[in-house]
Amino acid sequence: MATQFLGEYEVPVDDKGRIFLPAELRRNLEPEADDTLIVVRGLDGCLTAHPRNSWAQIAERMQQLPQTEQKVRLYYRGTLSQAAELKLDRQGRVSVPRKLLDRAGITDRMVVIGGLDHLEFWNPEAWQVCLDQAESSLEEVAETLDLS
Repeated sequence: MATQFLGEYEVPVDDKGRIFLPAELRRNLEPEADDTLIVVRGLDGCLTAHPRNSWAQIAERMQQLPQTEQKVRLYYRGTLSQAAELKLDRQGRVSVPRKLLDRAGITDRMVVIGGLDHLEFWNPEAWQVCLDQAESSLEEVAETLDLS
């Protein structure tokens, strides 16, 4: 069964940028991930964390993009220059580089949400704004999707 990260968790961030990844999320890391996450600048102001084994597939697809196109080069530079490989310790902690936390406006608290095959790290206030937007258009968007 493929990785399925679900739920929303608010966690403290210490002065060194360390967080405890909730046990419910750690349990869903496949052994092939080797307790390692690749964290990149995400969309909508969050950070996106991919299990290492899933990231390998994304990187392979990215390498197929035409690097002669400026938008591809800009995307590479904007995401990969800020990327970090993070290994969870035995207690389930991981240290997120300050430059990434700053990019997402994360200080002493972070919201971690499951996105099926990845996690997202959010500033709590920005997450609430995003959640409010989703709530106001959920039914409208659902009507356009064929999920049944």
